[in-house]
Amino acid sequence: MQKNTEGYRVNNRLQQKITCYYCFEEFEIDVELNLDFPRHNTEIYDCVVCCNPNKLSYEIYAGEIRFLTVSDGNE
Repeated sequence: MQKNTEGYRVNNRLQQKITCYYCFEEFEIDVELNLDFPRHNTEIYDCVVCCNPNKLSYEIYAGEIRFLTVSDGNE
């Protein structure tokens, strides 16, 4: 599942909605941003509905997420 993203910022955190890879429910995550943040990052977030792990790979440009992929976090 790939998605261009639009989230909103609170201080150095970006609030972002994602869709669970397993149950397809939408939930919100906090992505921390700072000056030392790499352009590409991969993290695991557990779904707040079904508790399954979602692997997020995303790219940051100019302090915003430009590309986001959600996949199986059990890989």
